[in-house]
Amino acid sequence: MSLNNYEWNLENEWLQKVLKETKKQLDEKRDAKDRLKKEAVETQRELWSDLGSVSIENGLDQLSDFMSFMDIMKNQKRSHEFNEKLEAKYEKMLESPYFGRIDFVEENESTNEKCYIGLSNLIDEDYDFLVYDWRAPISSMFYDYETGQASYECPEGLISGEITSKRQYKINNGKIEYMFDSNISIEDEVLQELLSKNSDDKMKGIVTTIQREQNKVIRNEYYKNLIVQGAAGSGKTSVALHRIAYLLYKHKDKITPQNIIIFSPNNIFNDYISNVLPQLGEDNMYQTTFKDYMHKELSNQFKKETTSEMMEYILDSNEKLTYQDRIKNIKFKTSVEFMNILKQYVNYLETMDRGFKDIFVRGKLIISSKDIQKLFFEDYSNLPVKRRLEKIKSRIVFLIEPYEKAWIDEIYKELFQSGDYIDKEEMIEKSNLIVKKKLKKTYEKISQMTKFNLIEIYKGVFKNLNMFLDKTNIEYDDSFIEHIKTYTLDNLNARILNYEDQVALLYLKGVLGDMPNTSQIKYVIIDEAQDYTPLQYEIFYHLFKSASMTILGDINQSINPFMNVGNYDNIYDISKNDTCIINLTKSYRSTMEITKFSRKLLPKSINDEYVERHGDEPNVIGFLDENHMHEKLIEDIKSYRQKKYKSIGIITKTARETREVYSLLKANNIDVVSIEKDDDDYVNGVLVIPSYLAKGLEFDVVFIYNASDKKYNSEDERLLLYTCCTRALHVLNIYYLGEITPLLKKRI
Repeated sequence: MSLNNYEWNLENEWLQKVLKETKKQLDEKRDAKDRLKKEAVETQRELWSDLGSVSIENGLDQLSDFMSFMDIMKNQKRSHEFNEKLEAKYEKMLESPYFGRIDFVEENESTNEKCYIGLSNLIDEDYDFLVYDWRAPISSMFYDYETGQASYECPEGLISGEITSKRQYKINNGKIEYMFDSNISIEDEVLQELLSKNSDDKMKGIVTTIQREQNKVIRNEYYKNLIVQGAAGSGKTSVALHRIAYLLYKHKDKITPQNIIIFSPNNIFNDYISNVLPQLGEDNMYQTTFKDYMHKELSNQFKKETTSEMMEYILDSNEKLTYQDRIKNIKFKTSVEFMNILKQYVNYLETMDRGFKDIFVRGKLIISSKDIQKLFFEDYSNLPVKRRLEKIKSRIVFLIEPYEKAWIDEIYKELFQSGDYIDKEEMIEKSNLIVKKKLKKTYEKISQMTKFNLIEIYKGVFKNLNMFLDKTNIEYDDSFIEHIKTYTLDNLNARILNYEDQVALLYLKGVLGDMPNTSQIKYVIIDEAQDYTPLQYEIFYHLFKSASMTILGDINQSINPFMNVGNYDNIYDISKNDTCIINLTKSYRSTMEITKFSRKLLPKSINDEYVERHGDEPNVIGFLDENHMHEKLIEDIKSYRQKKYKSIGIITKTARETREVYSLLKANNIDVVSIEKDDDDYVNGVLVIPSYLAKGLEFDVVFIYNASDKKYNSEDERLLLYTCCTRALHVLNIYYLGEITPLLKKRI
């Protein structure tokens, strides 16, 4: 709906009022910052002039004065950081103070309140809201309703009324570029404009275009755990990050970014999303990957396979003689059945006879095996196994101490009476050494009884595998199980930890009580949820028992055919109560043509919606020889660069291919970057990347490199190829050498 000159004048007047107030508050913060800086300099000057050099010799009073000065300086630093944050907020607001407005009349009220909505609150000296933060309760109506009856939840309860008008703005450099009244949807004009733009090197905030279904996820606090299933391009990651920003805003007195952890698929993706929260005025939370978290906790004495190395093996080693052995191993150890075996094993470790022995010192019974058993099975039964053993060891050592001390005193008297020693310190040291030597076997016995060796414990699973299979009523083939046992024990003895074994080890380490306390974590975000196994979810729920979880994924983008969640029932069964599954059913990333083409790859058709943004049909081009394919690739890269596309992703199947294509392009003077490992940095421009590292990323232009029948020839690779195709925003070209992959043959 077009607006007349009168409306434009009113809006410009309001904008000037908002900008004037913003500038005033910005100047106040800058003055405060300068004042704090001067005070900090003065405090330091006073510190050195009044106290000089601080030392113990100068007495406790000087030390106390010094600590007081340090407290003052810490408070000054905190105030300075807070002012800097506010200064950055006001600077952003001067650029674009708001993007939306709703006019709302509360029930039984006659006043029509104009609510302008932006990235942050702006309140004047009369405590009137000039701009509402997008996370404020009243702002939720901007995302959830069109004009008409509406309501929102706030601390006072449900507020109902009517939205009489809804308006959207684009403000740049403090000037309104356009505005319009919207009675349809946020999507139509603003979203279309955003989606048509080129991709940047960082993910952008979506706060101006959050859709109703996305807002439902962002603000949902009715359930402790959310499982969000969303098609490729439905904004899952953006929604997760905006959910974090919302929680930090709503619970600012209870949680900080240090109370939140996000598990991303790889560090490339962590870098890619690192800009979103700062855009929204919040500090970044702790970002990690499951691999990094796991490797930090497991022994460095073993060669540990990474996620990328595992994927490279799966995709590029099928001609090796050992390939099928490894695949069988992965399938077995990522199965729900193996998870149940590990649970049985933990129960066995908690109840087995541990062969405790009586402990004597000089013929005196210190503690009996029966009493040690009572400690393990009764007194400490509420603790995990490792903590029980540690407590038992501490208890026995505590009981021995008086006898050990008395023995040392006896030896000391003997040495003193012998007259062979004059120096007191020498006699004390000698007495301790003698008793320590005599008690060495006793302490070794205690250590042996209470030892906790994770690798040896894990070996025990396979040494007793048949017993646990019988207990869990799992049917199995003897030769297959013998193979799994031999394969695993040989690797462990060679100090090799395959990725699937690391997950099992981490599970045992956690449930047996050998993991650090994580009670400070209040919220856990798990992205690309489809690529975690049920056992990994057991680890998440055990590690972060008190935390709320938001789990986001797309079953259709499972890139590892052998190591994935299977379906969300496996997560739901683990989390059981207080869990809600929400579907994001609309895709916003790709053009209609790319979305329709990509979905033909799926084994089952999906009817999820997509934004009706048109573009070119995907190109599928075959070549008889490699040189012609390379020439076409180079030609197309140059062509799309000239068309001002910022990001071009050349997606190869494997890292080996990535290296080959990178070398080819470099040799032809193409400015190109390659990503081959999951800890490489993401860089915008022309990028070559293996298929399994591309998930979560998006590019203006995507070239699928050599989708031939020799490369993508297995049904297991269908979802991987689908995921690669859905990385494209505007252009998708698929090249193949010889025959096209059978995954596409019947679909083009």
